Amino acid sequence: MSRPIHLLAPEIADAIAAGEVIERPASVVKELVENALDAEARRINIDVRGSGKTSILGSDDGAGIPADELALAFVRHATSKVTKLSDLNGIVSFGFRGEALASIAAVSDLECGSGGATIRVRAGELIESGSGPLLPGVTIEVRDLFANVPARLKFLKSDATEVAAIKDVVSAFALLHPHVRFHLTIDSRAAVSTNGDGDRRRAISSVFGAAVAAEVLELVGMPLVAGAVSQPRLSRGSRDGIVLAVNGRPISARSLVYALEECYQGRLERGRHPVAVIDIGIDPELVDVNVHPAKKEVRFRDEGAVFGALQRAVRAALDGSEPFRYRPVETSPTFATGRMGPQLTIHQAASALLTAEPAVTQGVEVAVLRPIGQVGPGYLVAEGPHGLVLVDQHAAHERVLYNRLLDRLRSGRGMSQPLLIPQAVDVEPALIAAAADHRADLANLGLEYEEFGPRSLRITAVPVEMPAGRATAAVQETLGALAENRGDGALEKAAAALACHSAVRFGDVLDISEQRRLLADLEATEESVTCPHGRPTRLLVEWQELTRHFRRNY
Repeated sequence: MSRPIHLLAPEIADAIAAGEVIERPASVVKELVENALDAEARRINIDVRGSGKTSILGSDDGAGIPADELALAFVRHATSKVTKLSDLNGIVSFGFRGEALASIAAVSDLECGSGGATIRVRAGELIESGSGPLLPGVTIEVRDLFANVPARLKFLKSDATEVAAIKDVVSAFALLHPHVRFHLTIDSRAAVSTNGDGDRRRAISSVFGAAVAAEVLELVGMPLVAGAVSQPRLSRGSRDGIVLAVNGRPISARSLVYALEECYQGRLERGRHPVAVIDIGIDPELVDVNVHPAKKEVRFRDEGAVFGALQRAVRAALDGSEPFRYRPVETSPTFATGRMGPQLTIHQAASALLTAEPAVTQGVEVAVLRPIGQVGPGYLVAEGPHGLVLVDQHAAHERVLYNRLLDRLRSGRGMSQPLLIPQAVDVEPALIAAAADHRADLANLGLEYEEFGPRSLRITAVPVEMPAGRATAAVQETLGALAENRGDGALEKAAAALACHSAVRFGDVLDISEQRRLLADLEATEESVTCPHGRPTRLLVEWQELTRHFRRNY
């Protein structure tokens, strides 16, 4: 039996619409911060109690709301930021739909003061209005969130999770707007506090800790893109240290996260992620921020251009990344107990080893690392101009060969050695397809083969550096990398697999001439700080550290 169509009661419609914008206490905080930033506030204070369900008090020193417009501000679709249809093509403010205050008021008991007036709204209904102190900006207190829609409370996470979401919101805005002073307290405890002096590194220190701030590289002099990214030696086990924004608005964009992490390929181990704060400044007409009700996602008119600009900026910054350096644990306790917790990995480094110039004798370049010997299962010991250097022989050789293979791939001049006896290898159908699709590219890497039945390949040649006995395992892993990865990064992953199987093994004994050659090749190799999989190739123990340890400084 069909039911008659009717218009929803205003309070029901308001509650449904509010649910699209106000999903959790963090949504309230986000809207309050955005309104304050639109009002050009330089100080924003947020006080949260009961994980945001009991109360959220926000205050700022922005332009405020005129007393005679205060009641209108809580009417749905009332806004000062859009006056005509064409304005939607060039949105420059954070809030513009006129939904935020009305949506918050629809699901809470709200009191607001601004311009010498006060107003109280409960569940969307005006309760009272009157006069108040004439103070700059706006003060809004949101109490009993979702009390009138208890079903919504059931979908909230634990108090700790909701508090973490609030901290993430304020932290993101604090990182993106270092010229604004943010102060967030949760149950009377300071959670985020920045001084608003415009220094992004200091803002990063306030949010992530001083240890992280010391390890970031600023994006300087790049069009469209501003911010900072972490040195490859600093990483996290999750992506929660990545903040992306467009025109100061935090966003979710998988394609941009992919663009960022692609810049770290070969610099970070699999499963590790950088810390980054990136703000893309773009003409508002070239980006649509109206895709998601809460404006979490955006759509670019030319996503490829934004993708490319981000990668150019990040790669330019990473060109200044530094090698790994030994630092005693007792002199840097903050590295073990930093605010980032156990997910954070930091290796302190000095720029000296990276920037040291090779010595030149009678026009002949001499490697700056002098081999001393081999210790342990696979470490080389060398003397450099700035200290003692320990080298992981497998990681170092892997990086040397990886770069060599990429050069051959770009030039199209592969160097291979034919196998006296071709080796057959059984592979899965998906790998057979990858072998057929990438035959020419793998030949440029020195790997040659031919089909040998429906599920087999016969390997006829391997890269000149690869021992013949490793051919079958190398083919399996290389084709697997091609099958798992798509796009431009697939061949780099294949080159990394071939380099790994061609490099000297951890535990192989090298004579002094082989050590000298490997060290010389490593010094001549670009991006030699890590192997293709992100493991460090070397560790520097500075002379001054040895002097201090052995008390030779007096």
